[in-house]
Amino acid sequence: MKSRFFHHIRTTIWLALTMLLHLIPFAANGQRQWTLDECMDYAITHNNAMAHRLNEQKRQQVKTQAIMDARLPRFSGDIGTYAGALELSDDHNKFDATEALFSMGLAAAVPLYTGGRLSNQIKAERYSLLAATEDVRATEKDIKVQVAAAYLQALYNRGEASVAQKRLEVSQLLLKRARSLFDRGKRPESDTVEAAAIVSRDEALLTAAEGDTELAMLDLRLLLNLPDSVHFDIGELTDSVDQSHLSPLTSHLSTLQHPAVRSAGYTILQAEQRLNAARSGYYPTLTLVGELGTFWVNIDANASQSGQTLLIAPWGQIGSFSYNLSNEARWKRKNFLQGIVGLKLTVPLFDAFQTKHRIRTAKVDLEDARWAYDDARQRVRKDISQAWQGAVNAHKRYEAERKAEEASALAYTYALKRYEAGMATLYDLSQSRQQWFAATNNALRTKYEYLIKIKVLEILSTYAP
Repeated sequence: MKSRFFHHIRTTIWLALTMLLHLIPFAANGQRQWTLDECMDYAITHNNAMAHRLNEQKRQQVKTQAIMDARLPRFSGDIGTYAGALELSDDHNKFDATEALFSMGLAAAVPLYTGGRLSNQIKAERYSLLAATEDVRATEKDIKVQVAAAYLQALYNRGEASVAQKRLEVSQLLLKRARSLFDRGKRPESDTVEAAAIVSRDEALLTAAEGDTELAMLDLRLLLNLPDSVHFDIGELTDSVDQSHLSPLTSHLSTLQHPAVRSAGYTILQAEQRLNAARSGYYPTLTLVGELGTFWVNIDANASQSGQTLLIAPWGQIGSFSYNLSNEARWKRKNFLQGIVGLKLTVPLFDAFQTKHRIRTAKVDLEDARWAYDDARQRVRKDISQAWQGAVNAHKRYEAERKAEEASALAYTYALKRYEAGMATLYDLSQSRQQWFAATNNALRTKYEYLIKIKVLEILSTYAP
C-alpha cells in the first residue's frame, strides 16, 4: 500500500511538472513555434481517443486482478430465527408447545481444483491485458501519424499561400511594366487592363490560400485538443528532401510486429485459453468447505410432558432435543455450537449442453482471432509498402518538378524580355507565368507528399519491437 501511495504521489508531481513545462514557453514567448515532435507529444497526453484507450487498459487490469483473486477463500456469515408449533395428543395426555430457534453462523469455501478453469481464465485475462497494452501503443502511433499529416498539410497550405503571395507580386510588377510601356506608347491600353485583371485574380487566389492555411491550422489545433487561450504556430521542418532519407523497403517490413499485429497475436492466445477454460466444464471440481455456527432453542409448554423435538439449523437437521417439563408452564433453553470442515466434490452430469455450446463459441472466437491476425499483418504490410513506394515516387516527381520549376522561371524571364521588346503579347507572357507557378505548386505538393510518407515510415519504425 505504501509503495502504491508513493507511486501516485510521484505520478501527480510528474504531471504537474509536465504541465508547467508546457506553459513556461508560452509565458516567455507568445510567438514560439511548435515543432512536429512537440505537437505529437502534446496530442498523446491530451487526445480523447488516447484517454479512452488508457481507460480500457485500466479496466482490463481490474478484470485480470479480479480473476486472480478468485483463487482466494470466500467467507460468508448468516443470522436467522425460526419458530414453530408442536402438538401431541393421546388417550392420556395432551401437549401444546411452541419452538423457537435463533442461529448465527460463518461459512468458508476454498477452490482446490476447478478442472483448469481458473488457471486458463487467468492466462486469458493476462493475454487480454497484453493486447490492451499494445492497443495503447497502436493508438499512440495512429495519433502521431494523424498529427504529422495535419502538421505537414498546414505547412503545405502555408507554402501555397507563399507561392500565391509571390505570384501576386509578380503580377503587380507586370501591371507596372504594362502601364509604363503604355505611357511611352509602346503597348496598347488593353495590356494594362488585362494586367489589372490578372492582379485581381491573383489577389483572390491569395485570399483563398490564406483561408485554407487558417483552416488547416484550426484542424491541427483541434486534433491536439489545444485550448483557445494558447497561442499556436508551427515552424518549417528542418529535414531536407533527398534520397538518403529513404531506406530500402526491407528495412521497414520488420515493423510487421508493430502494436496492431502484436495485439492480434495476443488475442489468439487469449482465445486459446478461453477455449481451454470452456472445456473445463466437463471436469469435476473440488472445494474445501467449512462452517461454524451457534444457536439456541426455547421450548414453551402448557402441560406436563416429556419427549423429544427436532432441531433444525440453517445447514439442515442436526438432531433432536429431549425435554421433561413440569405442570407449570415455563421456558426451557439450551445452547448449541457446531463446526463442520470437509471436501465438496461436484461432478457434472448433464448441464443442458451449456458446456458444449461454450466450447463451440470459443472455437469460433479463436478462428476469428486468427483471421484478424492475418488481416492485421496484411494491412500493415500494405500500409508500409504503399508509404514506401509513394515516397519513392514522390521523390522522383519532386526532382522532376523542381527542374521544371527552374526551367519555367527561366522561360518567364525570357518571355518578359520579349514582351518589353515588343516581340511577344501579354497573353504569351501570362501563359509563361502560368506555367511557371503551376510548376512551383507541383514541386511544393510533391515535396510534402514525400515528407508525409517518410514521416509515416519513421513512426512505424519507431514502434518496431
